[in-house]
Amino acid sequence: MKVTFNGYFYKDEKENIEHAVKVFNYSFNIPGKFSFNLYSISQKEISNLNFQHFNKPGPTDVLSFPLFSGIKEIKKLNPHNEETLGDMFFCRPILKKNAAEFHKGLIEELQLVLIHGLLHLVGYSHLNETKLRKKENEILDKVWNGLNKD
Repeated sequence: MKVTFNGYFYKDEKENIEHAVKVFNYSFNIPGKFSFNLYSISQKEISNLNFQHFNKPGPTDVLSFPLFSGIKEIKKLNPHNEETLGDMFFCRPILKKNAAEFHKGLIEELQLVLIHGLLHLVGYSHLNETKLRKKENEILDKVWNGLNKD
């Protein structure tokens, strides 16, 4: 699965995002031609999206907008086609605030919300928080401790 970067991302951020996507793919085996769009946007922009789509006021760290209902639907797609799974939006100021609050580096926080957002793109939701968090922790453990960047 490929990432299409929109907005500004530093080289080390892109490398660590791509590593996390590679590890994520170990769990779901999403075809290499499939992609998602990743945007870095302002607090005002993410606040507007959060209110417009989820009726929640204020900024948040990440929002995901899947184009498919879940991994079963994604697996039915032709793996030889180029498919976009959806859009994900990051808010760097909120990520920095959360990283500081939880005593993490920005890259670690970025990878955490990336995996969280990717899980939403493949059908995981907060309606089953236990399942979402279990899979998130399983993948993050591999991102941070298990799989090499090669």
